[in-house]
Parts: sequence; C-alpha cells; structure tokens
Amino acid sequence: MVRIAIVNDAPAIDEKRLIAGRGGYLHRDEACLQKFARSKVKEFRSLRRKLTPDDRRQIIGAIHNAAGELETAGIR
Repeated sequence: MVRIAIVNDAPAIDEKRLIAGRGGYLHRDEACLQKFARSKVKEFRSLRRKLTPDDRRQIIGAIHNAAGELETAGIR
C-alpha cells in the first residue's frame, strides 16, 4: 500500500509515512491504479479533498517512479 498525503495543498506520496495529517492509501497493483484513474468520484474521502484528473495522473506517475527506483535498488 502507498500512503498519499497533502503537501503544500497538493497530493504527494508519503513513502516513509512521516508526513503529518490525514492520509489515504492506494494499492500499488496496476489494476487498482487504473481503477483509481478512471474513477468518477471526485473526493478522496480519507484526504477530505477533491482530486482532479491531473492530480490522479500525478499520483499514479509518482507511484510508478517510486516503484522503478525500488526495483533498481533490488527491492520489490
């Protein structure tokens, strides 16, 4: 699971789970990420914030980048 938090009024992944405040979680599984991207629900309830389609794409891109960095380091 990947924790999502709000930093400077923008959603960001919280890899170390240290960012203060409410957070939301997403599975790293590609099917879950695609479902999240296609979702018509505007509010990410656990964050109590509306997410635009651009916010969703940015979150998914950050998760893909983080996953690539972990694989490069030999961590799965």
